[in-house]
Amino acid sequence: MLKFTFHGKVVATEEGQYKHIVFQNLDENDDSFLRYVTTSVCPNWEGYVPITGDSGFVTCQYVQAGDSFTKANLSTDYYAYDNCYFLSFVKSEIVQNQQKEFNF
Repeated sequence: MLKFTFHGKVVATEEGQYKHIVFQNLDENDDSFLRYVTTSVCPNWEGYVPITGDSGFVTCQYVQAGDSFTKANLSTDYYAYDNCYFLSFVKSEIVQNQQKEFNF
């Protein structure tokens, strides 16, 4: 399991049971293999989900099939597939405006 944050811009989204968001990585060079990062938003996600055109700081978690996780009932389960899950997003304009409060 690997958690990482990068400065990105939403370039595409796809609706479904799991929403998929494609971010352009604004931190990397054009020849980087991380130029674009696709993340999956879980169906029970309750936080802000960025829309096309939003730019800011994205935190996501890459998991591999077989990695363990704890469910809400505290039982342990295992990921069946490799995936990159969306965790949080802070808009660039919020970071630039020091007077706004962060509500986590």
